[in-house]
Amino acid sequence: MDPEFLDEIPPPEQDVVGEDGLTPAQRRSARIALALVGPLTALLLALILVFFVFFDTTTVDGTSMYPTLFNNDFVLITKGLANPQRGDIVVLRVLYQGKSEEWVKRIIGLPGDRLNVVGNLITVNGAGERFPHMIIDGGATQPVEQLTVPAGQIFVAGDNRQVSLDSRYVGTFPITSIHGRVVAIYAPIERIGPVPEPR
Repeated sequence: MDPEFLDEIPPPEQDVVGEDGLTPAQRRSARIALALVGPLTALLLALILVFFVFFDTTTVDGTSMYPTLFNNDFVLITKGLANPQRGDIVVLRVLYQGKSEEWVKRIIGLPGDRLNVVGNLITVNGAGERFPHMIIDGGATQPVEQLTVPAGQIFVAGDNRQVSLDSRYVGTFPITSIHGRVVAIYAPIERIGPVPEPR
């Protein structure tokens, strides 16, 4: 091989260590890492605020809220609910058969509302519910047939009426038993999003 030709080939680029003890490649990596620290810290802080300060979390246990919520959905809830509304999906702290539980149900009746329950159909103040897609007509009249929701209480039911244990069987719940309103599903990944609105 011609020695002159060899002189034309540039020597391989070497990583020169600078006064700071870093090579150019290491310096570039350090700059990228420093640029990411701010956004990642902000994201972590936002997640902490969402999950531990402003909101709370719970897991849906069972199919009583299907098709709106599925069994084992992980949901984000408000901390308390100052002004409950008909249609809100809430988490209730319930003492059932001597055991403390959290029930996820939909508010159907507010204080003063007159309710009529026939099977899985519920009328509120003489009118059908605002969520007709969630009413399944099938079955005999439940134990609770007619009532006026007392002051400070709410009447709740599951969207999947055929399997839901709710106010039709156990009566109304104090507003103070509301842990929070369900606002979003955060897991599993294919279910992430806001709570579906009635169709």
